[in-house]
Amino acid sequence: MKQIMNQLIQLQDLCFTLDEQKALTKETHLQDLEESIQTLTLGLPPDSAKLFQKLIKHYATAVVPMAKGICTGCGMAVPTILAYEVQVGEKIFQCPRCTRIIYYRDSLPRQVKRVIKPSAGLDRFSASRLMIPELAGKDRQEVLAEMTQLLAEQGYIEQPDVLLEAALSRESIVPTAIEHGLAFPHVRGVEGGGLILACGLKKDGVSFGAPKKHLTRIFFFMVIPLAASAFYLQLITGLMESFREAPAREKLLECKTPEKMWQVLNQLTKKTIA
Repeated sequence: MKQIMNQLIQLQDLCFTLDEQKALTKETHLQDLEESIQTLTLGLPPDSAKLFQKLIKHYATAVVPMAKGICTGCGMAVPTILAYEVQVGEKIFQCPRCTRIIYYRDSLPRQVKRVIKPSAGLDRFSASRLMIPELAGKDRQEVLAEMTQLLAEQGYIEQPDVLLEAALSRESIVPTAIEHGLAFPHVRGVEGGGLILACGLKKDGVSFGAPKKHLTRIFFFMVIPLAASAFYLQLITGLMESFREAPAREKLLECKTPEKMWQVLNQLTKKTIA
């Protein structure tokens, strides 16, 4: 049964990844992802596959972890007996309230519940203190470690090592680096808080898995709670639209301070991120 649950989790990750790739660019791994989704679906018991397809039509997330006895999809406290059965993992269980498939996780990357100034645009998700004008990292892991550490130092997340592991795991599915020197690394399904965006620049570029081995110079790192699993695709689309053209990317890369980065980022996304 645990194998079936792992397949369902993997299937959901692939569905998310397919949606991400469609939002980012058409010149990526769409066919491979679609084939992988079909193969995984066919490998599931028919009743499990049918349940997943039914739920994914209604929710951005059909399969969610139960952490500390709470369904992370709807926030309901799972009855004690059911919580124990979910932890044992001998059957597929659904949350009594939202009907999502739930599975046991002893811990999740946790975001500190910190309120960002409620207003339009990027102010809802980020701040100048989350800008890095010159990343020191020389490869994928070092860049992501630097950005997760910044989030922890600024009080936005706990356990940066857990967040880093989750980010690297996501990159192993399909790299989030695309053409134009852009990358959108992220971690979905964190516990608590709201969507958070950090931005880092590496003017010389690093290898991050972009097509044709192009180097990546601009990194938009997102921490995404379950409640924002659908909205973050809109954010990615807005960022892509803002930085599709070279002059916009170069203007951001010219920034030498976090404050200037923040100013330019807001200017360039004013029309694309409401």
